[in-house]
Amino acid sequence: MTNDMTNYLEFLMKLKPDLKLKKTYHEIYQDCKEYLKISKDPYFICQNSNIMNIFDIAWVGLTENFSAVSEYYLFTLYWLNAINFEIYRAVIQELETNLILDEEILVYSFWLYTNKKKIKYNYYAFLEYIRKLGVKPQKFSTFSKITQKNISKEILKDEDKEIGREVDRILSNLKNRSQYLEEIASSISPKLLKYLDFHVDQRLLNDLAYYYSKHLSNEIKLKKKISMAEFQKKIENKYKENKFPVVPTVVDPILQSHLSNINAKAASMEKLAQFPKDLIKEYASIQAYSSPSVAQKIRITFLGGGNIGNMGILIQHDNNAILIDYGMSVSNNSIPRWHPSLKYVKAILVTHAHLDHTGGLPYLITPENGKQWYSTQSTKILTEKLLQSTSSIIKMNGITKKKASPLQSTYLKKSHLINLFNVHNTLTPNETFEVSPGFEVSPYHASHVFGSCGYKIDVFGKSIFFTGDFSLDSSELFEGANFPTDSDVTIFDGTYYNRPTPKTDPNTVILQAAETSSRLIIPAFSVGRTQEMIKRLERLRISKNKNIKTTGLAAEVSKVMGIKGKYDIVKDVSIDNFKEGDIVVSGHGMLQGGTVRNLLDDTKDDENTGVLLCGYQAPDTLGFALQNSLPVAKNRYHQKIFSAPISGHTNSDSLNGFISQIEGKKIMVHTPNNTVLRKEHKEILIPDYNREIVLRNKI
Repeated sequence: MTNDMTNYLEFLMKLKPDLKLKKTYHEIYQDCKEYLKISKDPYFICQNSNIMNIFDIAWVGLTENFSAVSEYYLFTLYWLNAINFEIYRAVIQELETNLILDEEILVYSFWLYTNKKKIKYNYYAFLEYIRKLGVKPQKFSTFSKITQKNISKEILKDEDKEIGREVDRILSNLKNRSQYLEEIASSISPKLLKYLDFHVDQRLLNDLAYYYSKHLSNEIKLKKKISMAEFQKKIENKYKENKFPVVPTVVDPILQSHLSNINAKAASMEKLAQFPKDLIKEYASIQAYSSPSVAQKIRITFLGGGNIGNMGILIQHDNNAILIDYGMSVSNNSIPRWHPSLKYVKAILVTHAHLDHTGGLPYLITPENGKQWYSTQSTKILTEKLLQSTSSIIKMNGITKKKASPLQSTYLKKSHLINLFNVHNTLTPNETFEVSPGFEVSPYHASHVFGSCGYKIDVFGKSIFFTGDFSLDSSELFEGANFPTDSDVTIFDGTYYNRPTPKTDPNTVILQAAETSSRLIIPAFSVGRTQEMIKRLERLRISKNKNIKTTGLAAEVSKVMGIKGKYDIVKDVSIDNFKEGDIVVSGHGMLQGGTVRNLLDDTKDDENTGVLLCGYQAPDTLGFALQNSLPVAKNRYHQKIFSAPISGHTNSDSLNGFISQIEGKKIMVHTPNNTVLRKEHKEILIPDYNREIVLRNKI
């Protein structure tokens, strides 16, 4: 099979266009070409079980129809653009989950990807690809062996081989000689840390970086007393020489060996009294050994959230750091990139409860590291429900502690989740709090979901505003956000940037769906959208004549957030009690599971049942296929499909108005892939991962 796959992909990628394929593989190629040719025809019914199996795996999970040729169909469909990357990724994830993702197949899939995207074939690109897929990384030795055996002996450069071998050596040392961590750290080249981020628990990386920065600090020899500002210049030069990121200059490990040569300032007990008691000692040393405010540099580093998912923004001054959000991408379970300053972060601001902003918190905040997080009380309540639900799903999927990734393992530890909600601090909108020395924070209502906030952060005279996910548009639940626009830097959510504002009136669609369907399924996100739909059904007087039901997490959130109206919270809804006149509003807004998916499957042949989609549908989901009338889905599901454009994000027109009012530097995050800036917005920065912005105070 190995040689067959090599030859087949070389044929696909036209590296060997004259290759005569075996009959089976030639038929696969022709099947996929034929599917691509007629798949957009609304009357086309796909009879090819191998092609339908690819969609079934993406939407449902592995089926009994999976065969040895399924991988060939997957690669061919992706190469011919007959499926998108999201479908491709979902299938590969499912193969790994079921322990049938061959190591060679993973390398082959990367080879295909590099040719399709026209990017270099090297080990770091492979690790980035693995993270994008959401599967476990391979050591360099495995990757290199498969590459040279099946693809090409010359494709990997000597420099890449040298780095890869060094990464493997360090991984071996970390596993077998962990007691010598300080010694290992002193011998590591900083450029290797970005490779280790893919393989190693971030907490171990923190310790490596701690010892490495201590090593750099000890290389500085002070012969006389100097100011903190002078020392700051010396240590920053050390970081620059060694290509190591700047971390806060704190007593341990940076200043410990130099305290006798640096004058301390008196700490303000009045200021310290406002901080959590267990952090006062640490914060006192930050106050005592800090550069003058006029000499401070403020650094903003984008660890996540450049695209939609895994939001994480690091903000630091010379002596301290905070973090805004620490999310998990629901498409590949990735969390924000690692940075050595994460070790020194004690305060995390959370904008709202959705998993792409909170999903990494159980991993980041542990009982041992003393970190605390800050949000509104509503965000705390909803975060607890979403994280507990995620923990239950991980357990239901049969992921044990032995099989779990470092992130998943924290969800399986009750102590982590209990600790997380014991170290929460409540913020109130329109009040100012110093959450950590040097960081004064003012929350503003964001009108995205319950408790959502944007944050204005003042750092020694410089102001940074982060909107979080927000909506300037009014809804059934909120009036719309009213944010300041005069900050030195404004970082804003660009979910709907440069996308056409829908002209369809959502209320008209809702009325039509309710009036023409004998019974109606409304898949809606459990937090926010379900409650919005319940309120709309009430205002449109639909609930007067229909039975509105909600269940599961969506029902819990509706109850705890005090949603009033004529609707019933029920334990469960099945085909047996889904009657004429019923409208079920429940979680899993993209039809990826839960009650709504069961009802969809059980009513697939009933043309009088309606399905009302009312939120964003990711491209790998069944909801996306139905919303876009893809024949591969419509030919299986015969219900009436409706789509109401409802969102908790600012629409494109309102966002353009907001952008025009911003006075300072404009940075857009949370944007779809390949977002193109409009001509009038060329000054907007869309940051890559780990992009650092430095603000200097006036001296």
